[in-house]
Amino acid sequence: MNQIIQRATSVIFYTLPLNASLPFGDYLLDKFPFLKLLLYLLAFPVAIIESSFPFGFGGLIFFIILFAGVVRNPNVPYFVRYNACQALLIDIALIIFIYLLRNLPLVEFGLIMFIFTLSIFLFSVFQCINGVEPEIPFISKSVRMQI
Repeated sequence: MNQIIQRATSVIFYTLPLNASLPFGDYLLDKFPFLKLLLYLLAFPVAIIESSFPFGFGGLIFFIILFAGVVRNPNVPYFVRYNACQALLIDIALIIFIYLLRNLPLVEFGLIMFIFTLSIFLFSVFQCINGVEPEIPFISKSVRMQI
């Protein structure tokens, strides 16, 4: 039972970068309404948590809580800490990319970023369900250095 909880918790962490990338997938999500419904339902809990904090600092506060409470907590199992840290690093990379896209309004790159993030999400979810640590190039190595 403990393994199931660890795997489910790890899957939930990957909805954080998925939530950050949803605005860039509008074109694709308009073409496939069932995908829009599914992805928004998956990202809804993260959006609620982020919007519940005052002054628009929900994302930052949520990041600090996850980093300090999960990633740096030795009482949390390694599998959960690994996936939480990896999801946070993917989210940081997305935030950097979002700021770059604000200066260079190229819609195609946003759609590519959404597809890339959706692919990482699906890969990570299947790996977590199977109890395997998802290996994402460049990011997984950084995660192991953090933990």
